[in-house]
Amino acid sequence: MINGLHRTLTVLAITSLVVLSGYAQVPASKYQTPGASNQDGLILAAEQGDAQVLLKFMARGAQLDGFDKHGRTALLAATEAGKRDIAHTLLAAGASATATKSDGWSPLMSAAQKGHADLVAVYIDAGASVHTNLPNGYSPLMAAIESGNNELVASLINLGASANQGTTDGWTPLMAAAMRGQPDIVRELLAVGANPDARNRDAWTALLAAVETGKEEVVQALVEGNADVDAAPWDGWTPLMRATAKGDSWMVATLKDRGASTVAELADTDLSVAVVEPLVSDPPR
Repeated sequence: MINGLHRTLTVLAITSLVVLSGYAQVPASKYQTPGASNQDGLILAAEQGDAQVLLKFMARGAQLDGFDKHGRTALLAATEAGKRDIAHTLLAAGASATATKSDGWSPLMSAAQKGHADLVAVYIDAGASVHTNLPNGYSPLMAAIESGNNELVASLINLGASANQGTTDGWTPLMAAAMRGQPDIVRELLAVGANPDARNRDAWTALLAAVETGKEEVVQALVEGNADVDAAPWDGWTPLMRATAKGDSWMVATLKDRGASTVAELADTDLSVAVVEPLVSDPPR
């Protein structure tokens, strides 16, 4: 009886929101492909931004927090499609902001990845947590870094997201921002205590990632943040050697100005910038 009452109240809530929003009548059959369930139809309607048809599928028994054949809820589908109005409608009707796919992917992560700061704030207010990660350690903060939205990154940090908590393979938020060429986000992370010399399982640092991907502004931000200019992964190639091999004179000069060594200690021998330079000055024909 309680479930029936909840369904009735939910339908009434969506009905009132639909009436107020003025959505046009659209046949529900539009969203029912052969073999698709009412649940699939509900979630496809959410993805398409059709509030009127959401009501019809709810009346047919589709669950507000049920999953479609892809493991998504209506809220997650609306978020992934950028349908902000539908997301707000679903939340107002009682949809859960914490229901995730089987792999842990959440509406909060999806909103963060797309840079939708307004939805991120709404989902957190509705109970979503900045500390709920995927099994591999991927976090809402990592998702926000993908969006490139510096204000959103700062907001999540202010809400308690860790600037040093990385994935299970050691990939940190700072490394992600460095690789993507996001100097403002790199500075934001450093300002709140991100470790510039953290290493992933392959012994790579954020500075190595920035040099390897040619992100000069990020290199500048990291050296200003006192990143270790001589840190090298297992192959022994330092940031200076990689910059030399790339022929990036600005990076080479910047790293040398910061005291980068021209010699790296390897297991069997010393490899120096002097050895690297001929390798790149005479490219093979």
